[in-house]
Amino acid sequence: MAEYQVVNAIQHHIEANLLRAPYLASEPYLRLRLRSAGQWLTRLNGGSVRTRGNLDEGIRADMLLLIHRSGVMQLTIALKLPDNITVSQYREMAFGSSEVVCASRVSEPVLKAAYGRHAEPHLEGEWEPGLEEGVRWRLAQHESPAAVSDLFLLYLGAVTRAIKSDPVGDWFCYPAAFIDRADCCNSEDSFKDAHENELKNAISRSIDVSEVRPEALPSMVPEDCSLTRSTSLYCNMSSSLEVRWPGSREGEFAQHLQRLVILESALLQYWQIRLLDRRVGVTDGSIRQVRELQREAIFGLREYRDSSMSFGTAMDLVERLLGEWRADRLYEHVLESIDQLQQLVVAAESKRSARRANVLAGIALIVAIFLGLPAIDDTLEIAKSVEVDGFLGVPLKPFSALASRGEQGTWIGYLVFLGAVFVCLLALTLKRGWPRTRSRRREPGIAWPLGTVRVRRRDDSQDG
Repeated sequence: MAEYQVVNAIQHHIEANLLRAPYLASEPYLRLRLRSAGQWLTRLNGGSVRTRGNLDEGIRADMLLLIHRSGVMQLTIALKLPDNITVSQYREMAFGSSEVVCASRVSEPVLKAAYGRHAEPHLEGEWEPGLEEGVRWRLAQHESPAAVSDLFLLYLGAVTRAIKSDPVGDWFCYPAAFIDRADCCNSEDSFKDAHENELKNAISRSIDVSEVRPEALPSMVPEDCSLTRSTSLYCNMSSSLEVRWPGSREGEFAQHLQRLVILESALLQYWQIRLLDRRVGVTDGSIRQVRELQREAIFGLREYRDSSMSFGTAMDLVERLLGEWRADRLYEHVLESIDQLQQLVVAAESKRSARRANVLAGIALIVAIFLGLPAIDDTLEIAKSVEVDGFLGVPLKPFSALASRGEQGTWIGYLVFLGAVFVCLLALTLKRGWPRTRSRRREPGIAWPLGTVRVRRRDDSQDG
C-alpha cells in the first residue's frame, strides 16, 4: 500500500507547485492509482525479437486514473520500453495501437469489474497458482500480438462498470515518450549531427522524414520547447517526446510525472470543450438542457479561459497544444451553438406565450357567450324605449322587431350572436390552415425561340 501511495504523493507535490492554489482548493478532479498489470513486449532489451513462450524481462504497466468533475476521464498507462533499441524499432512501438504485446498479466478484480463474475470461460490464459497482493492473477499469452490500447479498453470497461456509467465511445490516445539516456554520443550537438534524421523520425513517428518535402517538415517536427540545456521536448498534436542529452543527470519517474501534469491540463481543457460540443449536438433544445449547457459554458470552462498553471512556460506549452488541436475554433463553435439554442428557446417561449394568450382569449370568449344572454335582453329593453323615426332609427328596427316579440326575441338575438361568433372563428381557422398559393415561376435559364440547340464536344485527338 505504501508503494501505491508514493505515485499519488509525488503527483500531489507537483500539483502544489505547478497549479494555482484556488484551483486545487476547488477539488476539480480525483486521482486514483489502479492495480497494475504485467506486459511482455515483442522486443527484448537490445532490440531482439522475443520468442514464443519466453516470459523474461516482463514489465509493469502502472495505471493512473484521473476523473474530472466535468465528466472527462484520463487513464495514463506508464510502462518502460526496452533498452538499447533503434529508432525504427521505437517507431514500431510508439503508437497505442501498435501490436507489440506478446503476453499480459491482469488481476482478478480488474477482470471481474470489466467482464462480470461469469466471464471466466471467455477469458484468455490461465490463473496463476497462489495469490499476489491478496488476489489471483491471470496470465495470457496472445496468439497474435495485442496492443497497449487493448489494455486501456479493458481498464476503461472496468472503470465505467464500477461507477455505473455509460460506455465511452469517444477517446484518443496521446503517447508521451521519455528517453532518459542517450549514450551513443558525447553531447547534444554531436548527437544531432550524427543522428539528425533519426531524431526527426522519432519525433514524427509516422513517416520517414527523408520522403517529406522540406517545406512540410516544420509541421511534422515541432520546435524544441524545453528551457534547460539538459533536455529537449518536442510536442505536437499527436504525441510528445523528451530526450535527455549525454552529460546530464539521468531522468526520473517524478520528472516524467511533472511533464504529464502539464499534458493532462491541456488534454482536460480540450476534452471539456469537446464534450460540451458533443452535448450541444445531441440536445433536444429543451429549456432545461439549454440552461445546463449555458451553466457549463460559463462555469465549467474556467480552465480554458483562465489557465490553472502558475508558471508561464507551462501555460505556453498548454496553449501550444490547444492551438494544435484547434481548441479555439471548437470553443467558438460551442458558444455559437449555445447562442442558437438560446434563440430557439426564446422562440419557443414566445410561441408558448402566444398559445397562453389564445387560451385566455378563448376563455374570455366563452365567458362572454354565457353572459351574452342577459346583455341582449338589456339591449332589447333599451331598444323598446327608443323612437324608430328618422334616419338614426333605421339601425334600431331589427332590435325593435325582436324586442316586440318578448322573450322569444331575446332568444333569437342570442342565437344570432352565437352564429356570428361561430362564423368568425370558422373564417379564422380556415384562413390559418389554407395553403398559400404561389405564383408559378418560369424555368431557370434562357428560352431560345428558334428551336433546339445541340452542343457537341469533340475529343482532343480530333482536329478543329
